[in-house]
Amino acid sequence: MLFFETESNFLSAHTADDVFQVKAKLFELENTLPQKFVRVSKSAIVNVKHIYSVEKGLASATLISFAGTDKQLYAGRSYLKVLKLRLGERRYL
Repeated sequence: MLFFETESNFLSAHTADDVFQVKAKLFELENTLPQKFVRVSKSAIVNVKHIYSVEKGLASATLISFAGTDKQLYAGRSYLKVLKLRLGERRYL
């Protein structure tokens, strides 16, 4: 699993090749997922083990790219500190 993302009123689970609908709320998943998952915005939770790169953009937007796929996701500014901390710990997860 690469990441979970809310779109409209739906929660989607993204893998490298597919997207699945999940019957749960994002905040419910956040409390039950293992430590390798971290919230990066109001609408997304990512698996830090599959992050390939984190790039700071011109307009202070931070783009997350995943290994083995073209899928990308933007991280919210207020979530970056926790994301960087988890990325530093990722070899232990």
